Amino acid sequence: MSSLLLVWACGEDNNTLQPQLPTGFDFNLVTIENVSEPTSEGLRTIILNFKDKEGNALKLTAMSWYCHLETGRYEIAPEPDARHKASAELSVGNEKLHVTGGTITVSKWNYEYTIKFNLETEKGKFAGLADNKKIYFATQEYSSLSTGANQIYQKDLTVRSDLMNTDVKYSIYLPESYDGTKKYPVLYILHGYGGNNNDWLQDNSGSLWSGGGTMPAYAREYAEKTGKELIIVAPDGGNNFYCDGFNGGPKYMSFFFQEFIPYIESTYAIKAEKKSRAIGGLSMGGYGSLYYGTLHPEMFCYVYACSAAISAGMATADPAQLIAGAASSGKINELPGFTLEIGTEDTTVPVSSNDQFIKTLAGYGIPYEYITRPGGHTWPFWNACSPKIIHKVMTTFE
Repeated sequence: MSSLLLVWACGEDNNTLQPQLPTGFDFNLVTIENVSEPTSEGLRTIILNFKDKEGNALKLTAMSWYCHLETGRYEIAPEPDARHKASAELSVGNEKLHVTGGTITVSKWNYEYTIKFNLETEKGKFAGLADNKKIYFATQEYSSLSTGANQIYQKDLTVRSDLMNTDVKYSIYLPESYDGTKKYPVLYILHGYGGNNNDWLQDNSGSLWSGGGTMPAYAREYAEKTGKELIIVAPDGGNNFYCDGFNGGPKYMSFFFQEFIPYIESTYAIKAEKKSRAIGGLSMGGYGSLYYGTLHPEMFCYVYACSAAISAGMATADPAQLIAGAASSGKINELPGFTLEIGTEDTTVPVSSNDQFIKTLAGYGIPYEYITRPGGHTWPFWNACSPKIIHKVMTTFE
């Protein structure tokens, strides 16, 4: 992690600073001591500890409406009891310094916080910067908008499929500025086996696994920081593995390309072009995103596959074979970009299947990102994927 650089500045009338006090701290450890239950007014107490290898420490207590440290400017108060009020305890060596006032400014990007300290103590003013520190609050509660995710997307809309002779549900997130006059890039996001069209978009109430996605919150958060927005579309794929005739099922893949995408991109203000269209998913949907991205590379600029269930048996197409076909026809350069992300403790999907797919990409010299990290086949893992998906596809669209 980046160093936390602290500069000690004495006031004009303060000549008591002892030369042995350090002028810079490397706070290499940031821990969450407590996130309290909300008061009757809805406020929570957030306590963070900053420590360095020499034993210097800073304890920050802040008030927040959410289960994480909010962004913004906090005023130092002896006993914080209101939003954006905070207190700080500073220890330098064996000496505790009484913090009498000042401000703390907090900003964040995904899990990385930047915290600026401007504190007043009995020994002078204290300025500091905690730059790009990763602080992992509960993943499904991380985004400042997570508790409002259900309010910023439209759920369980339907489109008629003549190919499957049924109505198919979908859900959609439209950006805050959406009024139908401006066109936006689009991310198609696919759910897993046993899931549905609301899984990625809802707030902590997944249909199959404990938890649920908060992707709209991350999209709104990205827009607040960058001014760039997108549309997110989540179709109901049933348990069809996004294939035609999976286990005797309907022609879902044909529906997706011949009916669903044309309907969505004629109904909503979407940039209907490869450079503005991406696809991703989890588990069965991770497979589906790889399948669709390699089957129709002319349609997608990026594929982000999470915990991809690549080895689903002979009933499904093999994305690796589709890549080999692109290579033999000289169309390698037409393939989209790829990110695969999977948990090292995933016992549902073999990590080896994702490893093998990555070897296929590497064998053909196709660029890719491969992320393995602790986690299983669960929503806490996939929610940690969500901000990275948003960031990756938005920077690819650009």
